[in-house]
Amino acid sequence: MTRAFTRLCTALLAALMLVSSVAGIAGPAAAGTAQPSPSSPAPLQDEAAAQPVVFLGFAGLTFEDINPDRTPHLWRLVDSGAVGSLTPRSVRSTSCAADGWLALSSGRRAADEPRPTCRVLHEPVGGWVPDWDVYLSQAGEDNYTPAVGALRETADQAGARVTGIGPGAAIGAATPEGRADDWLPLATGGELGEQVAAVSSAADIVLVDLGSVYAPGRSVADIDEAVGQILTALDEQPAEEESPTVVAASIADARTDDSSMQFAAVRGRVSGTSAQGAAGGEGSAQLLTSSSTRQPGLLQVTDLAPTLLTTAGVTGAGGFAGSPLRFESGPTDAAGKVQLMLDRQTAVQTQESVSAWFYAVWGILLIGLLVVCTIVARRRGIRRIATAMTIGGLFAAAIPVSTFLVNVLQWERSPSADVAMLGGVAAWALLLTALALRGPWRRLPAGALGFIAVTTVAVLAIDVVTGSSLQMSTLLGEPLLIASRFYGIGNSALALYCTALLVGLGIIASWMRRPWAITTLTVVAVIASCVLLATPGLGTKFGSVPTLVLGTAVFALAASGIRLSWQRLLLFGGGAAALMLLVLFLDWLRPADQRTHFGNFFDSLLSGEAGAVLLRKIGMNIDILTQSWMTLLLPFAVALVLWAAISPARFRIPLLADWYADMPLLRTAIISLTVLLAVGTIINDSGIVVPAVGILFLVPALAHLVGERARTRPADCGADTAR
Repeated sequence: MTRAFTRLCTALLAALMLVSSVAGIAGPAAAGTAQPSPSSPAPLQDEAAAQPVVFLGFAGLTFEDINPDRTPHLWRLVDSGAVGSLTPRSVRSTSCAADGWLALSSGRRAADEPRPTCRVLHEPVGGWVPDWDVYLSQAGEDNYTPAVGALRETADQAGARVTGIGPGAAIGAATPEGRADDWLPLATGGELGEQVAAVSSAADIVLVDLGSVYAPGRSVADIDEAVGQILTALDEQPAEEESPTVVAASIADARTDDSSMQFAAVRGRVSGTSAQGAAGGEGSAQLLTSSSTRQPGLLQVTDLAPTLLTTAGVTGAGGFAGSPLRFESGPTDAAGKVQLMLDRQTAVQTQESVSAWFYAVWGILLIGLLVVCTIVARRRGIRRIATAMTIGGLFAAAIPVSTFLVNVLQWERSPSADVAMLGGVAAWALLLTALALRGPWRRLPAGALGFIAVTTVAVLAIDVVTGSSLQMSTLLGEPLLIASRFYGIGNSALALYCTALLVGLGIIASWMRRPWAITTLTVVAVIASCVLLATPGLGTKFGSVPTLVLGTAVFALAASGIRLSWQRLLLFGGGAAALMLLVLFLDWLRPADQRTHFGNFFDSLLSGEAGAVLLRKIGMNIDILTQSWMTLLLPFAVALVLWAAISPARFRIPLLADWYADMPLLRTAIISLTVLLAVGTIINDSGIVVPAVGILFLVPALAHLVGERARTRPADCGADTAR
């Protein structure tokens, strides 16, 4: 084993120690969702911290329905409490009321059996919830392993009382066997408020089903009136009785054809903090969040069960996919709060509509431009289009990072949000292109492209450190309705980060002459990236370290002058795997309510539930690959692009081969990138999306290099090349 290889192994060990130490000291700021632990103590009720809580559940109500004239009582609740957009995602892309109540009952994603229309919920018969056997059967088939009835069971173990009012609340308040023995039918004739107030004085948790806005004979105004009755009755309780916390949430879409972010608001105290003046603000405050989302004004339906239990003083509860709600600062007036939620809804809807065609159109446009450039180059000489390829390639390479930078702008408030978003993306790309072409780096070989690559890495790194807000509801970011990731780095962002990192390393390393400097640059970049991407609470990306370490191993070995071998690659892979297992273990050592999904996954390994998680990830991979005939062809297109990038002479791209002759580490970086994207495809649950995003950056980057070389070559050489 050479001395150089020994140094690389030492660097890898340093990365292992650094990442694991960062993971080990990351505190409550990096807290995440709670999952069960085999050694978790039995739940207890802390009577000193206990607060009676009333949950008002309904379905199909969004912030677009809220205004002071149509919904005066909900508007008052918004004004006096904290609000958030609730993502109703359950097992499928849309959710029915039964799905929402099952998620509340289990604290995990759960759903009714697939149906063309949502099931009408009925009252218990003889104290038993109708269709409970169907719910249990479906829970056993889904890969989210929901324990239906966990809310009631956990409360019973702690000595807390849960009472349900209304059909859906029977599901939430039922035992694991489907017994709803502490349940009442919904009062009518204006007596609902008195009913809820009376029950709340005896129960710790009161669940009230106010129905769906799409149900026959039910409307938004009806739900608003019911909320008003309940709030008024609770406000009129005797002064010696502590006013219950009110959690109101639309827990499902209540339809099978479309999904939207739903309404949620809290008045009172949750997790030991009051909504009045929370987060240091004056007046009412403000926005809801949780450790499972870490985004201001954003929560999941799975956050509701742990919130109700924690508010009622139940501690030590595990088994929930969400986390208790907490408050963050925000607007103190109802209009400002609602406007923020409408902005998020607009962003979600715009991302959903534009992304449906953007990727295909952008890919076809890139292919079309390359075909046109090839035809013109062969007929009239490549110098005719050299400038266009140089500038156009750079502009196109700046588009991916611009899809994140656009979230710096308030494009959601434009009358035409889709036009504003796309215009903002184009504006950022133009600005970056101008800076790349005019900055001092333009004098260095491939300096302009190096600037775009480094900027891409820097933007994504800063976003991860500052809370991942740029990744929320943007074209290459995270769709909130899918609810797959709310913080850290997503698969698309990871693919772009790694692609830009390797291209940037290939360019910058080619400027260096001393091997030790190149090795130092590579090791520092990889270690810093591992810390950024793998640390719980920052990148929190399980597949990032194996992907990055195996992908950069080829480049690191070549830069150090070490011969590549399978044994050395396996050593790198083993080190990466050991690193991630250690990070998972350290995160698992935290209390259950302070873990990220790293610790949760390690817990699933211990409890035997990891198989369901892996099957779900594999299923997502297959679903993405088989979406359409275009996605089925995508692997072949990606392979062809990478083959051409590695062997340009075979594909008659001599100008790119000239770059490799002058900057051999650039070609090495492309080879490393091929390995990285292949590993990323296998490890990450987005599958083929990973290399697809990578070539969205790589293809225009290489086109820029070809144009730049053609523009600077003598005219006779350019003509010869064209022929």
